Amino acid sequence: MVKGLGSKPLKGRNFALTILLGIFIAIMLIALVNLTISYVYEGPVYEEFCRGALGFGALPYTGEIKGTNCSFNKAVQDSAQSCMNDGNTPIYDYDNSGCITALKDCNDCQKRYDEAMKVYNKNSFYIFALVGFILIVAGLFVAPLLVQLALLPAGAILVIEAAMNNFDSKLSVIIVLALLIVAAVYLALKKLR
Repeated sequence: MVKGLGSKPLKGRNFALTILLGIFIAIMLIALVNLTISYVYEGPVYEEFCRGALGFGALPYTGEIKGTNCSFNKAVQDSAQSCMNDGNTPIYDYDNSGCITALKDCNDCQKRYDEAMKVYNKNSFYIFALVGFILIVAGLFVAPLLVQLALLPAGAILVIEAAMNNFDSKLSVIIVLALLIVAAVYLALKKLR
């Protein structure tokens, strides 16, 4: 028989309530871990990298457009294309008619933000994976069913969430997940013997 929080075995209605309460606690635990990690380890803020700049495309012309007779400028187009090929955002100069006259700047804010996000995703992957694995291990070694039902799925979901948030470095995710799975299976088999 499955034991509850006390020494009495669970059956019938108490068993069903324990399962429902365990699922509810697991969901709350996942939310708590997510909120705590996002509070303690904040991700990069786009506005801090690209303050006053648009993320994609050119800054718009803000004057009155007086005509649509703009001529194509190959040098400006080539400069803008080179800027975009490097992962940057072209910012143009405009004449009084609203036509592009030159490449004013090649803004790298989006590129710097993306690089900061890659580092953040990688670090948060390791944090979520570690917390999830600790919850799985704790869930394997506690006796009450309620605690097991809360810790095991919460840990598994946090590990899966960690993997889903870090698609930038797939090889490290594969290696860490494989190691976590092997360790969890080993501990589970050791516990169940």
